[in-house]
Amino acid sequence: MGAHPGLKSMWCSLDFFERLTLISTVLIWTGVGLFGFGLYIALRNHRVEQAAYAESTASYSWPTAAVTPSPAPLIFPAGWSTATPTPIPVRPSPTITQPVGLVTRAARWVTPTPPAALRPASAHRVLAKTNPPPPASGPPDRIVIPAIHLDSPIVPIGWYVIEEGGQQQSVWQVADDVVGWHKTSAYPGHSGNVVLNGHHNIRGEVFRYLINLEARDPVVVYAEDQAYHYIVTEKHILREKGEPPKVRRQNAEWIGPTGDERLTMVTCWPYTNNTHRLVIVAKPVPPPDSGGLEP
Repeated sequence: MGAHPGLKSMWCSLDFFERLTLISTVLIWTGVGLFGFGLYIALRNHRVEQAAYAESTASYSWPTAAVTPSPAPLIFPAGWSTATPTPIPVRPSPTITQPVGLVTRAARWVTPTPPAALRPASAHRVLAKTNPPPPASGPPDRIVIPAIHLDSPIVPIGWYVIEEGGQQQSVWQVADDVVGWHKTSAYPGHSGNVVLNGHHNIRGEVFRYLINLEARDPVVVYAEDQAYHYIVTEKHILREKGEPPKVRRQNAEWIGPTGDERLTMVTCWPYTNNTHRLVIVAKPVPPPDSGGLEP
């Protein structure tokens, strides 16, 4: 079909410079339109990423009955409840039955890239099996989990307070790219709960493969060049999203103070969203005299 007679007549009536001006105008407005469309797509993707990040960080809102944690690292408010441990069988039996329809991803080899400030392995002391390490005088600063090829610095993290349902709730921060240590939790080697958290699907995904840990997997935490050895004893996947405050408070007990010495690692689950809480509990063991767990 030919061009519209009116348009063709108008085009023929234009001289060279008028035609050039018309073509330039059309191209310019086409470019403006494409730029606007690209900007819209970029803004939409940015909002989706922000929403995913907000959901992931908000998932660490562990209700504490409107109690803001004390900043003292080894002293905890009276009345906080503690979790009752449920021992699990050793490998290969899993500790729980995963919810129907939720699938975990298989582990992949992850090559860690520690910062230049991270001390080399030769700087760490290896204690004899008969000599337990002394209690740490400071917070943990590094974690090594051979089973999932994790080697990450640990940084202290705090919390902020939000209002939810008319009550104030303490929300733990989550560090980017590294593991975070709850600064109200215990130091390694002390009686109490050493609590660590980390992202699993954004901002470094430092705890992405935490789900693959099984009973008796070793974990090594360092504090001031001293290694503290643990083995995994419990693994729990707890429904968090959409649950009533009572259930969420029960979930939060896992990161509260305990009467025994333990290490608790928490993140969200599964990888495609953050509907559940993954909790890994490890108990201290004597360091191997061979130094096999040293990085």
